[in-house]
Amino acid sequence: MTKTYVLIDPVHDYALRFAAAIVERHGYQPLCVTTEQATARELRRYPALRTCEQAQVPFEELEAFGRRLGSEREVLGVIPFAESVLNPVVSLLRGLGSTWNEPSVLALLRDKFGLKQKLREMQPALGIGFSSNLPFDSAKSLLRDGTIPERFVLKPNRGFGNRSIGFFTSKTPHSTIEEFIDSSGEREFVLEEYIPGPEYFINGQIDHQGGCTSVAAFAYQRVWANGCQVDWLTSKVPHPSAEFGILERYAQAVISSLGLRRSPFHLEAKLVDGVPHMVELGARLAGMGNAVVCNQLHGGKLDLFALAADHYLHEGPQPPAQLDWTTYDADEVLYVHGVNFESGLIYMLDGIDSIERHPMFAGWVRRPLLGQRLSPTIDMFSVPWCFILRAPAHRRDALQSAAEELRERIRINESSAPLRKAAVAALDILRRGGRRVERLLQVE
Repeated sequence: MTKTYVLIDPVHDYALRFAAAIVERHGYQPLCVTTEQATARELRRYPALRTCEQAQVPFEELEAFGRRLGSEREVLGVIPFAESVLNPVVSLLRGLGSTWNEPSVLALLRDKFGLKQKLREMQPALGIGFSSNLPFDSAKSLLRDGTIPERFVLKPNRGFGNRSIGFFTSKTPHSTIEEFIDSSGEREFVLEEYIPGPEYFINGQIDHQGGCTSVAAFAYQRVWANGCQVDWLTSKVPHPSAEFGILERYAQAVISSLGLRRSPFHLEAKLVDGVPHMVELGARLAGMGNAVVCNQLHGGKLDLFALAADHYLHEGPQPPAQLDWTTYDADEVLYVHGVNFESGLIYMLDGIDSIERHPMFAGWVRRPLLGQRLSPTIDMFSVPWCFILRAPAHRRDALQSAAEELRERIRINESSAPLRKAAVAALDILRRGGRRVERLLQVE
């Protein structure tokens, strides 16, 4: 039988990169499964996937589809290229009877409370703080009547991307907390003790025996905005540093406890006096284009997409990661994140060209665009823009100064320009109707 693999709802840059890496290394072509008609239409925008075999399968039918598919052809695996597709991937893998990971382990990947509860039971020394599972119907009553930490976080139990996360204290009015619960649209929450201290993330690959290879680590710098902690700067952690070593050992301990294998990992943790405390664990590549940045940090020798694909699709030992720590440590890398406070559309945009001409500019993660819809920044999905700066390691201070200077150059809607504003608003309406009217942007 012809060997193939599956991409589910692959309207994502990472899906395209996986497809390119897999066809180059192994010659396998994907079966592209879409779970909604709208996604099937959107898939046409990706030339690299237009010729792939396609099937439309509603989410609730994926497991049954997997059973049929497994009886008809040799499916090597299903690629969970982003957190957003992990649920359908797990459903399809169950139908296929995949041996990628144990079903009980896969279930924990989308259960924040269950994941931490298992780690608390198996390895108390891992520093997993207090958490409680809160179904919607009982969340409000527990907050009113139960014992809660002095500072705590509420988040969707199956959420990702920092979406719908609230930060509170034991003195926060119950009405404020209940309003957050009602407005989130979520049905199940996890309440976690807030852990102070700097937050980091470390990325790597898990082999067929559960061994971890770490490839990069970064430190978050966050600020309070719109009632949430949001990203402001994200900097690379040097490989020889104590922090990198602590995070590397901690990731291996966590993953060994869970029994996860043949997967990339993205672990977020806080360090309190040098002691790690887990925030989140993702069995996936890091988002916001960070997997591409990790490849660049190792001088292009590393290809995280090819490395992950080898393990996703094949049992047993695979070619090792090609790492270049000398190149990794030679440069500093800094993500600069925008923060927005109002809703609306971008109808005036200045300063972009001067940022792109700066000698330290290394690319956009999210480039702001005319007509872009804005909302107050509360998570990674509402970040209005994000770019990367890069400079030799000895110019770290200059990199920080450049970040603050370039941040101020981006000017959004600083002029009233009523005609321009009306034109962009009309463009937004017509774009959502599927019509092309870019000529409106030429109105002055």
